Amino acid sequence: MISRDEEAQCLLTAITHCINGTPDHTTRIVRDISWIDWVAQMANAMVAEWVVAKHLDYDYQPGITWDKSKADVGDHIEVKWSVNPSSALWIQESDRHDRDIAILVTGQSGKMAIMGWMPVSIAKRQRYRSTHQNNWNVPQSNLQPIETLIKSNYAHSPI
Repeated sequence: MISRDEEAQCLLTAITHCINGTPDHTTRIVRDISWIDWVAQMANAMVAEWVVAKHLDYDYQPGITWDKSKADVGDHIEVKWSVNPSSALWIQESDRHDRDIAILVTGQSGKMAIMGWMPVSIAKRQRYRSTHQNNWNVPQSNLQPIETLIKSNYAHSPI
């Protein structure tokens, strides 16, 4: 887990990022939330990234990159976060499929769990396609345990 100071850094970064924005952005699935709830979501997403970074022994600075030009952790790790402990891994069209791996983290700050991982190129296969939301939905049962990532060549090397 991360420290209270690290959580505060995530919250301050989320506030700074969202100060002039709105949760009603066209790329968001859920748009009918308050600005404060949106900031909390952004902060929790950064906490999830920091949890993964610590688990894999990467340096991390909280931040948000909307254009997907930069990986969440290292140079090839996309962290997907959901408050729902039974959530699937959701992959979007904009996720970089040629070189990234995706890691699913669930829970809220202070109580997060790393649920598993999968290369984005595999997650974007037809069998996981969700036509009603125009993205991919990988059930947790299809993810690899995080321990296998640590032992694999994917942990610190792009695909």
